[in-house]
Amino acid sequence: MPGGFVMSDAARGQLHTRVHDDVVGHAPPGTEAPDIRLKPLLLTGLFIVVFTAVTIGGLRYYYNRQGLGPLVQTARMFPAPRLQQSPAADLAEMLRDQRAKLDGYAWIDRANGIARMPIEEAMRRLAARGNAAYAAPLQPERTPALGSRGGASSRVLSPGAGPGAVSTPVSTGPGIGAR
Repeated sequence: MPGGFVMSDAARGQLHTRVHDDVVGHAPPGTEAPDIRLKPLLLTGLFIVVFTAVTIGGLRYYYNRQGLGPLVQTARMFPAPRLQQSPAADLAEMLRDQRAKLDGYAWIDRANGIARMPIEEAMRRLAARGNAAYAAPLQPERTPALGSRGGASSRVLSPGAGPGAVSTPVSTGPGIGAR
């Protein structure tokens, strides 16, 4: 080949030849149209973008132009009542009271021995007890009363009775139930 270009045999078989199939509709080699026509595709995309922009603009114009209906009144705002003479001083006093409760000792229920202590002291005592601090407190053993759901009973529950109702077995007479 001229120009020093050497083509392999495998590459030669892949080149177009002058033979084409008119029945299938192939174009002659070198004249085949691209797979996708670009102009209709771009025009469709442009139409979608323009349509979306016009629709959004129209909706914004419509909703901004619409006012309240003739029967709708605007809400009236009343001034807030003045319940505190000095809100900043009241807040400071409330925070001071809460801090005193958190940092001091006091009885909550003296009869039952329930007291309040500072948070730091409570955390120190809890940490000193270790894992035992999280154990459930000892509870006295309770035995359910006879006839209750938790206790044994020699009585038979009647089928239609409500919760907790008990009855004794009923004996049948000589003519009942015998056939």
